[in-house]
Amino acid sequence: MKKTNLLLLLLMNAGMLTHVAAEEIDVPLSGPAYEMADAAYKSYAKGDYAKAAEQAREAVRLRPDVARLKQLLTQAEASQKSQQQAIAAARKPASAATPANNPAYIAADKGYKAYNKKDYVAAIDHAQHAVRLAPANSAYWTLLINSQLAAQRFDEADQTVTQALQRFGPRSSFAQERVVVNQNLANAAGTQIYQALDKQNYAQAIDAAQRAVKYAPERRVYRLLLVQSLLGADRLDEASQALEPLLQKGNDPVALTWHGYIRQRQGQRAAATADFEQALALRGSMTTEDMVNLRLIIADADLYAGEPDAALKVLESLDGNAAVASRKRSAAELRLRQASQQQVVSSQAMPPPALRCRGEANAEVCGLMPGSPPPDPAYASADAAYKALASNDYSLALSQTRAALQKSPGNPAYQLLLVNILTRDKQLEAAEREATLAIDGGNRDPEMLAQRGRVREALGKKELAEQDYKNVLQLGTASVPLQINMLSRLHERKEASRRYNAAEEAGVFDGMPKVEQAYVAASAGESKRAFSLFDQADREGSLPAAAIPDTAYTALNARRDPDASRYFRRTVDAVDKGDITLTPQQLFETRRAIADIERTWGATASLNYRGASLQPGSGITPSGTNNSAQIGGEVYWRPFGYRSGRPIEIYASVFETVYNKNNAVTGAPTAQGGIGIRWKPFSETNFIMALQRQIKIGSASGDGDWIARLAYSNSFGTDLRVDQPSWWTGQIFGEVGRYIDNKQTYSVFEGQLGRTYRLDDINPKLTITPHVVIGSDFNSSLKLPADKTAIGMGPGVSMRYWFREDHYKAPQSYVDFSLQYRFKLSGDDRAEGVVFRTTLAY
Repeated sequence: MKKTNLLLLLLMNAGMLTHVAAEEIDVPLSGPAYEMADAAYKSYAKGDYAKAAEQAREAVRLRPDVARLKQLLTQAEASQKSQQQAIAAARKPASAATPANNPAYIAADKGYKAYNKKDYVAAIDHAQHAVRLAPANSAYWTLLINSQLAAQRFDEADQTVTQALQRFGPRSSFAQERVVVNQNLANAAGTQIYQALDKQNYAQAIDAAQRAVKYAPERRVYRLLLVQSLLGADRLDEASQALEPLLQKGNDPVALTWHGYIRQRQGQRAAATADFEQALALRGSMTTEDMVNLRLIIADADLYAGEPDAALKVLESLDGNAAVASRKRSAAELRLRQASQQQVVSSQAMPPPALRCRGEANAEVCGLMPGSPPPDPAYASADAAYKALASNDYSLALSQTRAALQKSPGNPAYQLLLVNILTRDKQLEAAEREATLAIDGGNRDPEMLAQRGRVREALGKKELAEQDYKNVLQLGTASVPLQINMLSRLHERKEASRRYNAAEEAGVFDGMPKVEQAYVAASAGESKRAFSLFDQADREGSLPAAAIPDTAYTALNARRDPDASRYFRRTVDAVDKGDITLTPQQLFETRRAIADIERTWGATASLNYRGASLQPGSGITPSGTNNSAQIGGEVYWRPFGYRSGRPIEIYASVFETVYNKNNAVTGAPTAQGGIGIRWKPFSETNFIMALQRQIKIGSASGDGDWIARLAYSNSFGTDLRVDQPSWWTGQIFGEVGRYIDNKQTYSVFEGQLGRTYRLDDINPKLTITPHVVIGSDFNSSLKLPADKTAIGMGPGVSMRYWFREDHYKAPQSYVDFSLQYRFKLSGDDRAEGVVFRTTLAY
């Protein structure tokens, strides 16, 4: 039996331990609650009811809103009580009713001891003997049933429960044992179904599925497996009858699709079309992948019925997919044949849509995939490759894909699959090589050419990548979404936007799931439209968890800060629940985005030594050759919030000189205040414009003046990283300012390059960065031209401690200590010497 089937059966076994007949579990479990519930189900299945009750109790504590956990706890406690009764009966001291030499008592005692040692075979033998000697003792019957279940001798347990119910009546405690036995019988039958289907032994599969449905009629998956088995045996009428309980609900897309298939096979094309349309109307209950598969299945039915226009209509919202392209080509070819031969209908029977189930928490979620003709020798390998890729098992996916290509050489879909797997596995050189071999060998799928371009772009081969993108556009066969993606990668955003809007107006995206439309819109640079589509999908319940981070970034690009923050927080929640997987660094960057978006104010305080090392933005002009130290601070407020990375800030600052080498005035008399406004007009470029009014505070400070400032900075690696212990760090900062009244101009520049090390042994939030620095300043007020500009360079080291974080936000504050020594390259002596800074950013 396949690995995926084993996983499904494990989850089915867990789900069958509930009284309530429900087709799907109401609330999905994840994280610790899921792990505890899963352990409880396994303990229950093994007959360890005490442990099962303990684990179920903890699961209920973690998720008190989930009814099935409470039901599991009730069942486990009831079974534990029955088991304890059996144990008590076996251990009961001799009395008039049960003397010490009572054979039944002795046999039961031995049975209990064997059960306690997990020797279930011996426990069964002793329990059977005890029941024969004392058939009126219900505890002995319970011991026998529990021993048979623990030994997985379910048929024997079935017979024993039946006999016990006949003796003690339907209202006895054995009614609960009947439920448990039926669940185990259904589970065993489920295993046999998959084993038979793997061997294409449909007769055995049907027999096992009928038994599974009999024992667990509430489990939708068993009824679906029964239908699949009947369809495999081409027993259409029986399959239709088996679907009836699901069809009566009217909201099961799998049942409706299969029913439409059966009707078409029976020559009822109009009725089949009605079933398919009803299934399509249930798009809100399906994932994007299931919806795509449904459209492919309906297109297959249209093609087998000789209706290419209908096939093209159902596929018109799907593009950029080899399976879709293949069916579109088939429809075009069928049109040509019909034009010359009036009517061409396939003489072959359409293969039945294939069932695919996956486990989610303690439920089974089933969908359909397009059926494939059994003769395809590569189908099994390709199917295994797709499943392995879905589970990120790249090694298995690669081996299975290569096996598929050996059996079906030159298959464009398998060639693209191979390149995609290599790309996902970061084997970019191999991916480029395989793509080139496929293209040179005649693969004309535009998606293959586009994928090679993406790989080349990742490899830094920009010119080759752009040529591939241009060639895709020149082919003339690329889908509209692929065209838009290529234009976006070529930075032709206006043309991408134009084609997107034209296609949307023409109805090209009609019927396409909103999530897919959103990705196309985002690729076209239509961020507002993309977010609207993502948000609509979320409100309709069709937004997959994996799309939540993309929705957050799209909201940010659309300048919807509150929505971006909300979806970023949901990203963190989805990671907590196990719905999506992010690397530690990706999660940290998500939390950093939340911290940045939600920040509305901040403050900095600094102590700077040497004239050439003034705090950027302080509004204090670099002095002459005097060594000095300044202390000061600033408070800022963002009245309009983050504005998607384009904040406007109102700020106030105070700086004063606390040390001067030449014994000039220091302290309070030098205090200089300032109040101003600054604006960052571009989200992706750290360019800032500011206008500041100086305020005279100390008697020795400058008179009030207006300062206009422009600043630019760029950096990498300056934030904390959690995915590696050390990383390269670099930053540049430049600022130019003009005193309006005094007609004085100044500028400050600094660049650093170093290696940051996280000091995990002390604190993972503490870093140290040895670096080299080059700094310069310009002061137009200095008299000698040679003194106006000073440039120095030298080594330095800085230490930074990050703090003030929470579950959703990355650290929002830090304290930084930096010590440098600069050697003069040009200018006066202020360019050399020790530079020391201490900064607190809150």
